[in-house]
Amino acid sequence: MPQRSLSLAIIWLLALASVGFARFRGQWPAYKSLHTWLDGQGVPGWLRNLDSFAAFMLAAFLGAVIVHRLIARSSVEHRAARSDLARSPLALLGLRSGERGGVLVALIALGPMIIGGLVLGLRSGNLPAPMATVVPGLFDGVLKAAVMEELFFRGLLVGVAAAALGWMGRPFWINASFAAALFGAMHIKWTMEGIAAGWPTLLMTIAGGLWFAWLLVRWRTLWVPMILHAGMNLGWMLAAAKGGAGGGGLIENLLRAATIALATWLTVKWTRVKR
Repeated sequence: MPQRSLSLAIIWLLALASVGFARFRGQWPAYKSLHTWLDGQGVPGWLRNLDSFAAFMLAAFLGAVIVHRLIARSSVEHRAARSDLARSPLALLGLRSGERGGVLVALIALGPMIIGGLVLGLRSGNLPAPMATVVPGLFDGVLKAAVMEELFFRGLLVGVAAAALGWMGRPFWINASFAAALFGAMHIKWTMEGIAAGWPTLLMTIAGGLWFAWLLVRWRTLWVPMILHAGMNLGWMLAAAKGGAGGGGLIENLLRAATIALATWLTVKWTRVKR
């Protein structure tokens, strides 16, 4: 029990500190001054704005290293965690192959969103887009967002936490629900007006966080939710869907529902429940 409590405390302290930095750093005078100085030195905006990405990545990998060492020192309490999942910090984060076929399932399931998004983009005249718009959008909205959010919210807060809680049962899903709630909260403004305007996005991202956690449980690898996350963001971008995760039109949401349903069906069909 002490080791489990300590592991969870470390994980959540790192997580909350990173979220606090990402959300409030723009209000710090020293931070504003630093960015103004870096801008004056010619440092591009995309590079300056990697600070939150770095904070989330540092928290994820540092948490995995610390919890892995705690597991290695425990001979009884974490005996169940002494599996291939606990062989290294990277394994705790889910950065291993997992069940066979996971990547293929993710790519197949993304068909409706990516193909449909491409068709919608072409029909609306949003494609082809200037490279100056496409490249930053792909980097920020597709690659960086998926890697950062999956490593942090699923890798650290679900996968690494599972080393202490186990992969099934009420404690695991309570923790995963808190992780999904924090994931959702990061996608809206923390004001009454922000909540009133962003509640559809909040609900969709919380549900998405739980679904990605379920995929991680079934496939035992972060690559499946990460690829699906990136691909779904890409489909949303191709379709030029408005309103974030809680927005989009009827067709865009039907395409998203098709991808989710296909990924869920194939996951149930190709994997088995593990404990």
